[in-house]
Amino acid sequence: MEDLTQGAIEALLGGAPPQDFPKPQFQIVNIRKIVTSSNVDRYRLMLSDGHFLMPAMLGAGQTAADDMINAIICLDQYLNNSIKEKRILIVMKMHVHKPSNQIGDRIGNPVNPSAVPTTAPAPASTAAPHSTVGASSNGGSVANGRSGGPTPYSHQQPAQRSMQGDMRVFPIVSLTPYQNRWTIRVRVTQKTTIRTWSNARGEGRVFSCDFLDDSGEIRATAFNAAVDKFYELLEVDKVYYVSKGSLKPARKEFTSIKNDYEMYLNPDTNIEPCMDAGDMPKQKFSFVKFAALAGVANNSLCDIIGVVTSADELSSVTAKSSGNQINKRDLTIADDSGMTVRCTLWQSEAENFDGSGNPIILIKAAKKSDYAGCSMSSSMNSALMINPDIPEAHQLRGWWTSEGQSMQLGTVTTGGIGGGGGAGMPTSYKVLSQIKDENLGFSEKPDYFSTIATIVYLKKDNCLYQACPGDDCKKKVLPDNDGYRCEKCDRVYPDFKYRLLLSLNTSDFTGNQWVTGFNEQAETFLGKTAAELGELKSVEDEFDEVFAGATWKRYDLRCRAKADTYNDETRVRCVCMSATPVDTKATCRRLIDEIQRLERL
Repeated sequence: MEDLTQGAIEALLGGAPPQDFPKPQFQIVNIRKIVTSSNVDRYRLMLSDGHFLMPAMLGAGQTAADDMINAIICLDQYLNNSIKEKRILIVMKMHVHKPSNQIGDRIGNPVNPSAVPTTAPAPASTAAPHSTVGASSNGGSVANGRSGGPTPYSHQQPAQRSMQGDMRVFPIVSLTPYQNRWTIRVRVTQKTTIRTWSNARGEGRVFSCDFLDDSGEIRATAFNAAVDKFYELLEVDKVYYVSKGSLKPARKEFTSIKNDYEMYLNPDTNIEPCMDAGDMPKQKFSFVKFAALAGVANNSLCDIIGVVTSADELSSVTAKSSGNQINKRDLTIADDSGMTVRCTLWQSEAENFDGSGNPIILIKAAKKSDYAGCSMSSSMNSALMINPDIPEAHQLRGWWTSEGQSMQLGTVTTGGIGGGGGAGMPTSYKVLSQIKDENLGFSEKPDYFSTIATIVYLKKDNCLYQACPGDDCKKKVLPDNDGYRCEKCDRVYPDFKYRLLLSLNTSDFTGNQWVTGFNEQAETFLGKTAAELGELKSVEDEFDEVFAGATWKRYDLRCRAKADTYNDETRVRCVCMSATPVDTKATCRRLIDEIQRLERL
């Protein structure tokens, strides 16, 4: 038993803090996999020190396999927690000291403490060289004066307690809605602005923040009176004791935090600053490489980090719900998977962003959309960092400086590459003559490609139509007495909204191609919103000037080609998925890379 920290479990079951047994070594006697409500695998272990058994739960990111049964492990970082008056170890970090094939069978005859008869003598325990089986405050052993299993642990350094002194500090990972009394010690890693809400039940204010400790993260939300009480108190990067919050199942669509529960702060919640924050971890991220974004579900949240390769000018869109103008800025960002993705910042983040010098941008809880194939955006639940001081940012900067800025980068798309490639692959650049020469659009699936072309003509006739004002409906409406009827929604609306459907002829040095631009892309080409063009429609000269000013401009277009048959005539229809001004520097790099590739053939 010399490899096991004998006597440690006896003391830990009695309440000994982890600092009394740094890096203890136990044998795994059983492993059970637990699938949580969020489909994340967690593992429950039964550990032995040769005399007693004690349960343990592996923290997020830790895994175990059946071939580890009987192996001896070392707990590099763990917590001794109490749940419903039962002790359990929360293991954040461990490593295998000796694999099971070097051990053979179970060491000793360990028993569950509850199975020890009250009249049985205490088993002799010989402490391992690096452990002390808890001397009590009067100099005796924990086992002294005891007739059975483990008794409450006594030591000169008690387990950490909250500032109130009546509760032990719990790890975040152990919190459940079934616990009433707990205190956590956490760092605030993110705090949203105060937002107002209004619905059929009333109106109010809300803000959210993210808490972090050694075991994991949790989202906390406060409403109304709790906003007044806690918003100014909670500061990002400060550490606090928190108790008396309520827990409910997490709404995964609003957060990227990997926790089955979220916390609600109420006026009875107690939050106190913690002055000793030196050992608290900093913010955690779960970054998704851009090459893997195609596999991320639409409208879900994930953490991303990339180099800004280009930033568009500040623009604005009209909010569907309120009709207010919202400022936005579109970025193109790249990472070391060799892919780029479009990313949108909103309001103050867009207004204050400076894209000079190719900064590193990090967005925690960015929202993925299938708009223009695949794009990302910040949201009210996101946290934005520019040039963060973390290892991933330094690594990305080194990649960009050494090779990234001279690489031919692909574009993330859910559709695939030209020629019907798989999702997530880069779209290849084509000249316009290749659309016909390579029969793009005639395969079973649409073909996606990128091209650089100049707009030579735009059809202004019938480019505007009166559309349904309902959310997520773009159908044309028809006059109906004093209103406008939408056949899809089966409703009559008092008004309509204008939408664009624009046909434009594009040209490069190889030929011409007609391309269709839907509302968002058409607004990019014309520099006006559909609503603004609707107002100009009756002023013919100004309306014509908008279209005249949009010609002879070059764009980097990403298109989808698919053959359509109409009146027994088959034509390839090209639809613009995204349009950005040409980045001459990036284009030159791409062409140089292509020339060098051809020279190596």
